[in-house]
Amino acid sequence: MPFKFKGGVHPKYMKAPHIPVTVITPPKEVIVPMQMHIGAPCQPLVAVGDKVKMGQKIGDNPSAPLCAAIHSPVSGTVTKIEPRPHPLGDDLMAVVIENDGLDTPSDELKPMTEEELKDPKAILQRMREAGIVGMGGAMFPTEFKLRTGLGKVDTLIINGAECEPYLNGDHLTMLNHPEELLKGIQLARTACGLDKAYYGIEKNKQDAIDLLNSKDPAKYGVEIVPENVKYPQGGEKQQIKAITNREVKPGGLPSGVGCNVISTQTAYAIYRACYEGVPCYGRIMTIAGSGIAAPVNAEVRIGMPFRYIIEQCGGFVREPKKLVMGGPMMGLIISNIDAVNIKGTAGLLVFTEEEDRNVEDPVCINCGQCLQVCPMRLEPTYMYKYFLKGDFEGMMAYHITDCIECGCCSYNCPGRLPLTHSFKTAKILIQNKQREEKARAEALAKEAAK
Repeated sequence: MPFKFKGGVHPKYMKAPHIPVTVITPPKEVIVPMQMHIGAPCQPLVAVGDKVKMGQKIGDNPSAPLCAAIHSPVSGTVTKIEPRPHPLGDDLMAVVIENDGLDTPSDELKPMTEEELKDPKAILQRMREAGIVGMGGAMFPTEFKLRTGLGKVDTLIINGAECEPYLNGDHLTMLNHPEELLKGIQLARTACGLDKAYYGIEKNKQDAIDLLNSKDPAKYGVEIVPENVKYPQGGEKQQIKAITNREVKPGGLPSGVGCNVISTQTAYAIYRACYEGVPCYGRIMTIAGSGIAAPVNAEVRIGMPFRYIIEQCGGFVREPKKLVMGGPMMGLIISNIDAVNIKGTAGLLVFTEEEDRNVEDPVCINCGQCLQVCPMRLEPTYMYKYFLKGDFEGMMAYHITDCIECGCCSYNCPGRLPLTHSFKTAKILIQNKQREEKARAEALAKEAAK
């Protein structure tokens, strides 16, 4: 029986895992950003005019410990290396490849031997070379995450909640690749030096739970844990609470309570990298929403422009109000439709005017519903009031930086206050202010030294 975390909401599922996975063929030109992970950006390893193969490493930064290699999703010719629109904001350096349509595979990574598959160091090195990151959306380099937890972590958790509405990629990976997924978890467990791993899956995926249990998960050192259906069950801290009843303190890391968490598709990517020699350059994502002509669950590769992906799904059926990368609760607004798919893109959602919850004059009616659903035990009403005043001390006093941006408060607010958006903005302003204060202090110290 899983433990319960405080707060949370129950949005409509809006899921369609019964729609089979469609393979979207890459366009004639792919644009591969050199930043698809938390940490130092990669440096291009190729030059204009170079021929590349599918799966060839084209970007890396070996001197940076927090980095993940980047590989070509197609075979073809490098035509440009220049800044291009990135889904996370500004234009960032990218390698542009003219796709030859042949998908000629690279042989840089080969399937690991039986001895290597039992060697924790070899598995971790393969994760690094294969460019594996957190594919639940965080995109934290997996090798770094697991390696820095060695000696601290006694519990490995695989996040199979997939609690965001619309998204089906994890569920379909469980249904289509159960044994491969269990082997991937076994590899992650071995890399952590642990005898057992826990796979937390929400009970609304009972078909996947039954299928995985039929494959004798204990043989792989895995225990399937059916979890209560409640958003944000898929949050890292909520998974830890549900599986172990341990609580990560504000500002703390999962390793601080002896836990590490990786996502379903990350575990599958580990299997492919180690058993098949295939690096991380593709994933299953959901393309849906009322504004898309033909919603699909699709196998896509990195570097495909969102505009192209939408065209392959029949285009827009009506004028879109909002494009979201990820889920509707925690996803990011796409400001440029020419930005491209990256490793952490779990979904591409197209919403129209009919789904717009914004109102012209949002008003707080002091109902307290936002307090009831906050899984972090914060007080969103006060955080919001201090944000409107620009009172940084007040915002910090109410621990605004501990907000996980899950969107529960905004979802539950009858006054339609833009709570989550405000807290995201506030954290950026706080970071900028702290940088300015640090720079000012350093300048004063230098002046004093003179």
